[in-house]
Amino acid sequence: MIPLAPLFIQIKENLERLSEVLLRERSALATATPDDILQLASEKKSLLDAIDSANAKRQSMLIKFGVLHPKQPDDKQFFDWLDQQDNMEDVKLLIAECDELLNECKQANQTNARVLSTLQRRNKALFEMLQGHNRKNKVYTSNGNTKPVSSKHTIGRA
Repeated sequence: MIPLAPLFIQIKENLERLSEVLLRERSALATATPDDILQLASEKKSLLDAIDSANAKRQSMLIKFGVLHPKQPDDKQFFDWLDQQDNMEDVKLLIAECDELLNECKQANQTNARVLSTLQRRNKALFEMLQGHNRKNKVYTSNGNTKPVSSKHTIGRA
């Protein structure tokens, strides 16, 4: 019997922690605390690395036991093999839980990305305002691009 349950338990625990980190990241984005955001990004990276590592171990284990083809390992081969196994209901349940957690994490991460994008646009607009730029007032550069006009160089200030 292939010891897959411990790997999927590890993946599930990491996905649960990732979900918690994503929730904390969302509140850090709401309060706009850069140090917290950077620290949470580091936590996310280490959790994702741990999940990737466990998945690589799973794949190499399945290759070793002949479940996956060594040159072209495919998860479809694994799921076909798993469907034929009667005594691995615990692994099937863990995989279903991991898939559900992964989808929740993806959705939370996409939400955080949208919040971050909105914050970046807002900060850029505020920065341009502080510099005296107006997004609507743009001029063409020598290579055909456009750039905002600074209030320091407008005709009204000449």
